[in-house]
Amino acid sequence: MKKATLLLIRDTFTANSTTGKLFLNGKFFCYTLEDVVRPYGEKVPAKTAIPAGVYPVQLSMSSRFKRIMPMIYNQENGYELKAGGISFKGIRIHGGNTHKNTEGCVLVAHNKINDDLIQGTAERELTNALKDYDEIVLTVKNK
Repeated sequence: MKKATLLLIRDTFTANSTTGKLFLNGKFFCYTLEDVVRPYGEKVPAKTAIPAGVYPVQLSMSSRFKRIMPMIYNQENGYELKAGGISFKGIRIHGGNTHKNTEGCVLVAHNKINDDLIQGTAERELTNALKDYDEIVLTVKNK
């Protein structure tokens, strides 16, 4: 059984977004952008990053985007995440540029333009890199 480890280190926190770096099996893969990291148990719908923690990831068909994409979850239904006293559903890893594209998801890109903007989606490369693994685990850390 092949296991992939994803490590997301959030290192920049602004009023609108959170940026960081994503590592695949210990090697830098791309930059990330998410919504704001909020205090424990606090959630603003579609404007809150998932809590730091360890989560399973699976590749599955997105009914919204109509393609296979990484899904972050920790509930048996395979699409829901409960952590920090709050619940998230349908949290994907996908391309995008600003916090307006996240709705709680993790955006991935090759370039970080500034603390609130990333560019050049890395979604397809990440999905392709993860296809060979039987198990995928994401660890999210706030620096």
